[in-house]
Parts: sequence; structure tokens; C-alpha cells
Amino acid sequence: MTYAEALDKVFSLSKFGSKLGLERIQRIMDRLGNPERSLRFIHVAGTKGKGSVCALTARMLEEAGLSVGLYISPSLVNVSERISIGGEMISPADFLEAFATVWDAVGTGSEDDPVTVFEVFTAIAITHFARRQVDVVVWEVGLGGKYDATNVLPVPEVAVITNIGLEHTDRLGKTVEAIAGQKAGIIKPGGVTVIGHQDYPDAQKTLVAQAAAMANATFVEGRDYVYAHDRYTPDDVTFDYEGTILGRHVSLPDVRLSLRGVHQVQNAATAISAVTAYAVNNGVMLPESAMRQGLEHTFWPGRMELVPGTPPVLLDGAHTRTAARYLLESLHAHFPGRKFTMLFGVLTDKDMDGIAETLAPEMQAIVLTAVPDTTRTAEPWELRETFLRHAPGGPVVVEENLERALARARTLTADDSWLLITGSLYLVGAVRKLMGLYTFVRQ
Repeated sequence: MTYAEALDKVFSLSKFGSKLGLERIQRIMDRLGNPERSLRFIHVAGTKGKGSVCALTARMLEEAGLSVGLYISPSLVNVSERISIGGEMISPADFLEAFATVWDAVGTGSEDDPVTVFEVFTAIAITHFARRQVDVVVWEVGLGGKYDATNVLPVPEVAVITNIGLEHTDRLGKTVEAIAGQKAGIIKPGGVTVIGHQDYPDAQKTLVAQAAAMANATFVEGRDYVYAHDRYTPDDVTFDYEGTILGRHVSLPDVRLSLRGVHQVQNAATAISAVTAYAVNNGVMLPESAMRQGLEHTFWPGRMELVPGTPPVLLDGAHTRTAARYLLESLHAHFPGRKFTMLFGVLTDKDMDGIAETLAPEMQAIVLTAVPDTTRTAEPWELRETFLRHAPGGPVVVEENLERALARARTLTADDSWLLITGSLYLVGAVRKLMGLYTFVRQ
């Protein structure tokens, strides 16, 4: 079987949709001999920033000399991005080897409750990491936490919860407390939990209460660790970190972070706390230089990623009201006075009005398009009605085909302006592919 044929088999399961629940993935793990039990995990959930926290955490541990597996979703250009070790995506040969083992286990499953694409990728990741005997796996939740396939693992070395907001309310709950309760499902008895910055106090209360109920050692942003004095340039952020995690005091003044964004300071502080907790619990040497080098050299595409050219292009996956607000604050912090034209597309389950209300008044022109290769894209003509309510008078145009939309957006971008491409990460990934940007984990 070829790599392409294996991927076809995996994605043939997409007709069954996305389903929460641990029964199917647990069945696969049992048939594989429970390889997840041989691995150590740092498990990361949240609404905003979990991918960035994963990237920063993995890179710091790599700089400390560890072999680190990284599992993330969604992929932007290549599905192999989801599974990497030491910054190298899984090779077609390694994917095929793990796939063959996992597919045999899937084939013995119940036909009445077929597995999903995400569950198969999760099983392939565990199989690959176990075979390569990595020191630690940085493990990103797909959706929610409690019933997400990634939660098949035993007690993680560290459970990390990033900023929580309203998302997937049809599946996770209508309130931030309900959503936080789902995210807190990754907190297991007797573990260690790091709670990142929370915009909603009720979310933080829910997370702290769950960690206490699970008798976790818990470290909360603003209480046990803090960041301060963040300074922004067009290319980076500098800030100070101070915290005490599992009895170890860490002071990092003037930390340079290569990722742009006011929210990335929050993510970096959370990641520093997570790697410190892991290091203390596992007797790992984590020198200050490893943390500084990791933060300075983390590359995470599609998150305020600046692509030079005419015009310069800024790529960012802001698909919630909260993310849009952070994006706008970040534009002002990094590029004060800069003007933008925006190319935007999003999936149907997002708060279109909240995003439009936040971003539209700041844009010189707006081009709306469909997110390609999905039936879940929001209809651009319906988006236009929403954006027109908030646009200050600049053009709001629709171009359903993404390639033509990109060309139109470039044309509408004035000589003194930049092009902002935002909304769904799937849209950002498709644009990166059109632009020939295939580099992912490493620059």
C-alpha cells in the first residue's frame, strides 16, 4: 500500500463525521496492547493558544536534550504535520508502518460504531511515538477534553489548560463554565495542572475546583506565576517571567519570544510553567538557556505569521470573537498605525457577528471567501450581510474561489497597506499552500 492509499483509507472515515467519546479509541488501544501506557504526556486543552503552548513546550524540552513527540491538529498544508518528533514530521514510511498496525486493530472494531479520522490519527501517533521511545509527548486536545480521543491516556505528567472561551457550544455547552468543565476532563487524579490566563473568571473557578477535586498540584497564572513588562516590535515580544512551580523558583527577565501577539506572552508563560513542572517531577535538567533558546526559536505558522512581499501578508487563525480581539490588540502592539485589507473565511459554527464587529471597523477593504475542501464553510454572501453592518464604508466584496479571492485581495491592498488573511485555520493553511509555504515545524 502506498502512502496516498493509506491516507485515502483514513479519510474514507470522514463520512462518519466527528464523534466524541472514548470507547472507540480505548478499544483500539486495548487491541494494540495499550502503547499509551509506555509514554509520558504533557496534555494541553483550551480554546485559544493550545497549539502555540504545545509548540513552545516541545521546543524548550528539545533544547534541553529530550526526544519530544508532538501531536497537533488541525494540519495546515500536510497531514504529516500532526505527528512529529524533534521538529521532523512523520515520514511516509513511518506513517505506513504505524498505519498498518492501527488499521488491523480498527478492522476488528464494531461496525455499528465506526471509528473517526481523528481517532485513527491519534492511534497512529501513539503507535509511532511508542516505537520511537520518545522521552515525552506534547499532546494537543482535538475538541473539548473529557471525551476527546486524546484523553485515552493515563494520568499525564502535566495537564495544561489555556484560555477558555465560547466555542463549539452545540457540543461542549452554552456557558464558559460548561465548556471549562469539558476541558477540565483531562485533569486526572493525583496529577499536576497548569492553568493559563483566563479571560473568564468563571472558567478559572471551574478549572481550579476540578483540579482540587482530583487532588492535583495546581499552578495558576496570576497566583503562582506571572508575566510582566511585555514589549513589542514588528518581529518579536520581550517580557519578564516569575513563578514558583513544584517548589522551584524560576525568574526569567527579558525573555525574547519569536511568536508575535499579545496573547503569545500568556502562552509562553504557561509553557514555561508546564516544562518546569515536568522537569521537577522527572528529574530533568532544564537550564535557563534551554528555555530562552526554545522560546526564541519556536516557529508556529499561521499565528501572526508575516510573509514579506508586495504587499506583505500577515496570516493568523482568528476564528472566535476572543481571538479576533487578541488579533486586533496584537496588530496595534506590533504594527501601530499600519493599515490592512482583510481576506476572511470561516466555518459555520463560529460567532461571525462577534468577529465582524471586532475586525471590520479596522479594515480598509474586506474580501470574503469560502473555506475550501469542506462542507462546513460559512456562505460568503451571508457573511457579507454580517460584515456590512460593521464595515466603516470600505468595500466588502465576495469571491468564493480562494485563488481568485487572494488575487482580488492583493489588488485591493493599497501601496501603504498590508494584507491580513484570517478566520479559519483551514483557510490559512489553504492560502499557505497557494503561496508555496510548506515549511511547518522548523524554519
